[in-house]
Amino acid sequence: MWRRRSWRFYFGFPPFGFYWHGLKPFPSKEEYISMLQEYRDALEEELKEVEKDIEEIKKSI
Repeated sequence: MWRRRSWRFYFGFPPFGFYWHGLKPFPSKEEYISMLQEYRDALEEELKEVEKDIEEIKKSI
């Protein structure tokens, strides 16, 4: 939907700069590595669960 704010038209979204005010800056390298390791651990845990499900299904066939 078109909206008019003073001199410009836009599609209901605020200007690009609006999203970046007050947001946390990018994480440091150490924080990013820690986040990736946590994500990897979660994926490995989920992969183990999927492998168990596959084995159970194979046994039931």
